[in-house]
Amino acid sequence: MSARLYVGNLPYSCSDDDVRELFESVGIEPTSVRVIMDRGTGLSKGFGFVELESHELAVRSRNELSGASIGDRNLVIDLAKPNPTGRR
Repeated sequence: MSARLYVGNLPYSCSDDDVRELFESVGIEPTSVRVIMDRGTGLSKGFGFVELESHELAVRSRNELSGASIGDRNLVIDLAKPNPTGRR
């Protein structure tokens, strides 16, 4: 069963590829990466979601990457909470 991680405190210039590269740098291959973008500015809103193959891989990722940095920001990584609207 797949698992999703919330990745917060991203730089506003951050892209999906930047987050994917961070996970791949520690040997973790995400199923999908989605940095949430502001429609008006086209910049990151400072957070995103990473989907992984299993809950165990998500926990390992959280443990290895919490506090890692992209640019000059230390990331906040946690298991994503279910969306009550069902939208992704």
